[in-house]
Amino acid sequence: MRIVPPLLRFWRRDHGTATVEFVIAVPMVLAMLFSAIDFGAVMLRQVFLDRAVDIAVRQVRLGNVSQNGFNEFRQMICDGTILISDCTARIAIEMRPIDTDTWAGLDSPAQCVNREQDIAPVLEFDPGSGQQELMLIRVCIAADPFISLTGLVLGMPQADGSGAYHIVSHAAFANEPT
Repeated sequence: MRIVPPLLRFWRRDHGTATVEFVIAVPMVLAMLFSAIDFGAVMLRQVFLDRAVDIAVRQVRLGNVSQNGFNEFRQMICDGTILISDCTARIAIEMRPIDTDTWAGLDSPAQCVNREQDIAPVLEFDPGSGQQELMLIRVCIAADPFISLTGLVLGMPQADGSGAYHIVSHAAFANEPT
């Protein structure tokens, strides 16, 4: 009869091999599940923001927003978005005419609210002169990840060091002469 040392006996045992597979596989499956939920929330926020901007831009085109109607325009957008808490404090809106000869100004990145330093960018809100001109609207919201454990949103543009990310929506319309 051959005597096997206790360490070698322990090494050859196959009890608990399923547990090892479980411990390796379950965290990866859960990370994928939570990442899908997190990414779905990001996409829902983007879709709701795009829709809210479209509805608010329609009101501007119809002339229902005055020259000094920034707060009214911001509230229209925030009323149409869901899943974004404290929207009015996290939103930055830029509306300006674009020179169609040079197309200057379209290449600059969207400016967002910096929550870490409590700084809001000073942006132009100009519904136009009523003449034939192309208007650009950019809306940026600094939003927190839905589930901050997954890290899926780490590839998205960060708004600031607070862990928020940018959700940006663009719209353009042509002012018609009055």
